[in-house]
Amino acid sequence: MTSAAGNKIWRFGSVEFDERAVTVRAAGSSTALDRSSASILSALLAAQGEAVSKDRLLEIGWPGRVVHENSLAKAVGRLRKALGADAENLKAIYGAGYCLSVDAELADPSISLSLPRKRRVLLPFAAAAVVGVGAIAAMLAVPGAGPADEETPLIVSEPEGMIGRILWVDDHPENNVTEKRAFEAQKIAVYTVATTDEALTLLSMYPHYDAVISDMGRSGDPLAGFKLLEQMRAREDGTPFYLYTFMSSDAQRALLADKGGQGAAETREDLYGFILPLMDQKIAER
Repeated sequence: MTSAAGNKIWRFGSVEFDERAVTVRAAGSSTALDRSSASILSALLAAQGEAVSKDRLLEIGWPGRVVHENSLAKAVGRLRKALGADAENLKAIYGAGYCLSVDAELADPSISLSLPRKRRVLLPFAAAAVVGVGAIAAMLAVPGAGPADEETPLIVSEPEGMIGRILWVDDHPENNVTEKRAFEAQKIAVYTVATTDEALTLLSMYPHYDAVISDMGRSGDPLAGFKLLEQMRAREDGTPFYLYTFMSSDAQRALLADKGGQGAAETREDLYGFILPLMDQKIAER
């Protein structure tokens, strides 16, 4: 089955969605979508306000693949962020799936108002100045980090001149390929595992990670991230710990801090903002 996204340009509210460019422009801000999110948005718009089942959206967003429902929830979370004020029209329908209740119209593709894609540039990595706020901007445009590459398998190895290491725990690593490539482009090695047991084993064998990134729920356990953190701290492992979740809350962040975690990120920018200062500090201490 092919992707639901095509060559249409949809307009509704303050939003313009260009299927061909795979971008959403909302209130003057342009966001590049990953392929799964774009296909889901196309399907919801084509349904004209009718609910589309979760199974159908999983089939459309990840054709030919079996993925956890959490992948759909994360994709919907990314769409809501891209839609801005119009995100309130993207609703979960209990027992039915999702619907997008908007009056959408099709525009002529030849007059798209979408912004052109940014040219991808890898900034030189020669000093600590590259790490920090400037590096966050660079990471959003590194080679291979665009939405078209999100689901490409990633072969992890330590880059030449590596400055740090991350252990990433997620049972759906395909959701994080863009972020991992961005870290690697900044000379940060990324090691991925799917379970808490695997993570604890690696932490025992190689206690040299600069940070642990974990999803919140794994393999049917909605508190897997917290449980990993608890076991790490019980073993007196103080490696900085961050949750990467499609939806956080004040209560979740408070509990995370109480258990010894350092932060919860909802977006790539949030995640980069947590990790890059660690590397900046590491370089400064050399």
